[in-house]
Amino acid sequence: MKISIIIPFAGAEKNTEIWAREENSINFRNEPERAARCTAAFAAVELRNYLDRTLYEVNIAYSSESIKDFFEINLKINSLTSQSQAFLMCPACNGVIIEAEGRTGLLYGVYEFLRMQGWRWLSPGKVGEIMPGMADKLTLPGKRLEFNSSMNNSRGFDFEYVSMESEELFLWMARNRLNLASFRPATGAFCRKLGMSFKMGGHIFEEILDPDRIMPSGRTLWEEHKEWYGIPSGGVRVKEKALFTQFCVCREDLMDYLGEELLACLKGKWKEADRVDIWGFDTWGSTCTCERCVQLGNDTDRTIFLISRMRSILDKAIEDGRLDHGVKIVMCAYEGTSSLCPPRNPIPENLVKSGDMVVYYPINRCYAHELSDNDCSINKHYNDALKGWLSKAPGMPVILGEYYNVSKFEDLPLVFTGTMIKDIPGYYKSGVRGMTYMHIPMVNWGIRTLTQVLYAQLCWDVNTDTDSFIDEYFALWYGPYGDGMKEVYRLTEEAWKYISSWRAWEHKSVLSRLITWNGKKPDKDLELDDHFMTADNAIIVGEKSVQLMKKALSNLNELCRKAGSAKDFVKWDDHPAVINPIQAREMEIRGKYELRIGEDRRLHIYGLDTITLMTEFLKYYNAMNVEDASEAEKTWNKIEEVSGKMDSYFLPIGYEWPGAGIDSKDALTRSQLRDLVKRCRILRNMV
Repeated sequence: MKISIIIPFAGAEKNTEIWAREENSINFRNEPERAARCTAAFAAVELRNYLDRTLYEVNIAYSSESIKDFFEINLKINSLTSQSQAFLMCPACNGVIIEAEGRTGLLYGVYEFLRMQGWRWLSPGKVGEIMPGMADKLTLPGKRLEFNSSMNNSRGFDFEYVSMESEELFLWMARNRLNLASFRPATGAFCRKLGMSFKMGGHIFEEILDPDRIMPSGRTLWEEHKEWYGIPSGGVRVKEKALFTQFCVCREDLMDYLGEELLACLKGKWKEADRVDIWGFDTWGSTCTCERCVQLGNDTDRTIFLISRMRSILDKAIEDGRLDHGVKIVMCAYEGTSSLCPPRNPIPENLVKSGDMVVYYPINRCYAHELSDNDCSINKHYNDALKGWLSKAPGMPVILGEYYNVSKFEDLPLVFTGTMIKDIPGYYKSGVRGMTYMHIPMVNWGIRTLTQVLYAQLCWDVNTDTDSFIDEYFALWYGPYGDGMKEVYRLTEEAWKYISSWRAWEHKSVLSRLITWNGKKPDKDLELDDHFMTADNAIIVGEKSVQLMKKALSNLNELCRKAGSAKDFVKWDDHPAVINPIQAREMEIRGKYELRIGEDRRLHIYGLDTITLMTEFLKYYNAMNVEDASEAEKTWNKIEEVSGKMDSYFLPIGYEWPGAGIDSKDALTRSQLRDLVKRCRILRNMV
């Protein structure tokens, strides 16, 4: 088969491979034609490489015009500057047309065409690539097909750490039509080529308003501007607690100072930002009580007042030529900054005009229930606030920030399928048009692979037939072991459905309670959240979860054994050198099943140990509380056994802050219970 990939730029015949790799020399903001050409060429190279691996006999050429007797795949871009991600695909008299308004949509269109041939990208790198069976001809659209994103404001992840950088990950994101990331120096141009937008910022003011920050005068910021810091409820500012209360947004000189600091960042370390997240101190409840701040409205109104002031400063800087590009501001609706609930006052006009946004972060939400489940007292609180934002602040687009891998979860083997397939379409129906989540794991996804691909798919199309999508995932990812792995996922999701009650940031979660216990005889029963209520209830749930995880791990062990010794899925000659391409491909796939199930098993060992340790500590707490020495001794022996085991192996790498760097923690440290083990051990040795 002879195929011509038609690229809408003169010289494509010779230069496509060069254009596809020239992103590091392009200013993507100011050179739209080169940017579009680079992305289009990269799309063409991706198309050629994959079709070479799809068809038995194929001759593929790049061209800027038709070639006689060649089947044409015509790539069209209608605008050099459009940010649209929409595209269409339609049959032509001698081929197929993939047409998009902008360059990003064209790249997505090429990946959709490859998806039509059977290709899938379920995790980064070659190990996550799903190859179709080889074919004699292409699968083509029978009619005009149009594609666009459901969550068209953004679809991505909240990256925190500088070292969270991987070309393979960003390429996986593009192939699954995710388009929001944080800028990283080594991969920034590559991401621009893939159509990514960059976000920077977050909790930026802890550093900017550090009371010990040295000013040009040689004095500290606290010494020069004590009045900038918020007045706490007690009425007296104290330096040591200056960052425990939101700063006073009514001081004009402070607003000017913060505006200059923000401009310096946007012209320096954040110069690639398309949007900047501006969040207040992570104080969890304390805001300035001065009369002027109180008059602004509720706590969220004060945050919006700040954001509006920053918007005015940025707009003026663009007008004066001090800033050379527009940047959207994103505030957060979040308990930590006292801005979860909707504002009382209308959204300022300058924020509406600029398209500035709010990310809604239900950090302690329950995953045993949908967010919209009003029978869940935990989620009702969040759902009411979200509905308030969508109804009372219509001028500010809402992005939903999920927590599928929040730091307290510490890379546990978690499954969120049951809530995701209902929540994300529900968010869209309510008016949400963007998604992000904290924080994508960079390595060792294990069973979390389904979370990543399902998240990406639902962000693109909330109307996805999720039953078919999930069935396909198990068939492609695990092959003949798919049905067995479905049961592993089911057991795991059931075991960890109360993950938020176990390990959320909420002070009534089991983890929060345990890590603040001094290890001595308690002076009261342990009070937990509305789902657990007491340690006794949590122990019942924990013991059930332990049994579920043991069953899941037992199943994984058996599946690993089968995958590691399988002989009947591929038949080849005794001489590997003479195997044909089909057999070679099948052998490679068979090897991947063993690797994938093995990765799942390693993470499950950690998951089982963690839930066991937490449950045993609850038993130990209760035994100490009622002074049952025999039960305390028995439980402590189990704690020593499990913690000793967890001290013997490592977990996926972590990332240092604020600079670049990585670390690798042992499983006990990763569980966040090492210090408690040590405290209890010391106290026991003192008796």
